[in-house]
Amino acid sequence: MIKGARVPERAYHIVLWVVSVVFAGFIVGLGDLVIGDMPRVERHAAASSGYDPGAAEPRPNPEVIAISRQVDAINDKAEIASLQLAQAKKASESGTAAFQAWIAARTATTNPAQDPEVLAHTRALEALKANERAAQEALDALETSKTGLETRKGALERQQAQADEAARPARERAQFWEDLRVFLLRLAICLPMLLVAAWLVLRKRKSDYWPLARGFVLAAVFVFFVELVPYLPSYGGYVRYIVGIALTFAAGHFLIKNMRAYLERRREVEAQAEEDRRKLVSHDEAFKKMAASVCPGCDRPIAKMDGAESNFCVHCGMTLFDHCHQCNTRKMAFFRYCLSCGSAAAPAQSG
Repeated sequence: MIKGARVPERAYHIVLWVVSVVFAGFIVGLGDLVIGDMPRVERHAAASSGYDPGAAEPRPNPEVIAISRQVDAINDKAEIASLQLAQAKKASESGTAAFQAWIAARTATTNPAQDPEVLAHTRALEALKANERAAQEALDALETSKTGLETRKGALERQQAQADEAARPARERAQFWEDLRVFLLRLAICLPMLLVAAWLVLRKRKSDYWPLARGFVLAAVFVFFVELVPYLPSYGGYVRYIVGIALTFAAGHFLIKNMRAYLERRREVEAQAEEDRRKLVSHDEAFKKMAASVCPGCDRPIAKMDGAESNFCVHCGMTLFDHCHQCNTRKMAFFRYCLSCGSAAAPAQSG
C-alpha cells in the first residue's frame, strides 16, 4: 500500500521525537538534582525549627559497649589459657607415664640406692600437676569473670530494650512527620509539573511547539512514577490505595468520556453526505488509514471478499477506490492524480 507522508516529513517527525526525549532527559536530570537535595533541605529545616528526628532513635549503651569489649578481651585470654591448659595436661600425662614406667623398673630391681631418684621424679611430677592446676584455675577465673560480665550485659540490654520500647511511639511519630515533610516537598515540585503536563496534553497537542511540550509531559510522567509514587506515605497502605483508586477512577472517567465523545462524533460524521465526510479527512490521514486497511470515514476495517473488488466501505458507504476518468485505471479514491496517466482526479474525488 502506498504511504502518503513525504520522506522528509517522516524524518522530521522522528527528529522531533528525538528532541522530545532529549528535552525530557534534561528536565529529568535537573529534577534529579533538585529532588536529590531534598533530604539535606529536610535536615536543615529540622535543625532550624529545633526538631531533631534522631533524638528519639535508639542509641547503644556505652556500658554495654565497654562490657562487650571486655568480654572479647576475656575470650582472647581464655583461648590462650585453654592452649596452656592443654599443653600442661599433655606434659602431666607424659610425666605420669614416665614416672609409672620408672616405678615399675624400680620395683623390679629393688635397689635402695634409687630412693632419692624416686623422690626427685615425684617432685617433678607434682610440679607438672601444679602447672596443670594453675592453668585450670586461670581458665576458671576467666570464665567466672566472663559470666559476671555477660550477666551484667544482659541486664543492661533488657533495660535498653524496655527504654527503646517506651520511646518507640515518639520515634514513630518523628518518622511520620519526617516522611510527610519529605513527601510534601517532593509533591510541591512534582504537582505543578503534573498540572502543567495535563494542561499541555489537553490544550497544546495541535500546537507547533507540541514536540517540546511532549518532552515536558514525558519528564512529568517520569517524575511522577519515579520521584513521587515510591515516596507516597504508606500509613497502613491507606494512602497508596486511596491514591491508586483516585488515579484509576480519573483515568477510567477520562477514557470513558472521550470514547463516548468519539463515538458520538463518528455517528454525526457518518450521518453526513459522503462529500462532506471526505472533506474532513486529510490526504495524509487517508493514506495512513488505507495502508492499515481501515476506512478513513468510519475507522472500521475494510471488508474484503475473494474475487470481489472492495471499492466502497460496507459500513459507511464511503468510496475507497474508483477509476480514472481519463484511462479508467482503478485507483485509490483519495489519489490526487492517476498513477497510470497522471491525470488530475475529478473535483468531487479530490481530498
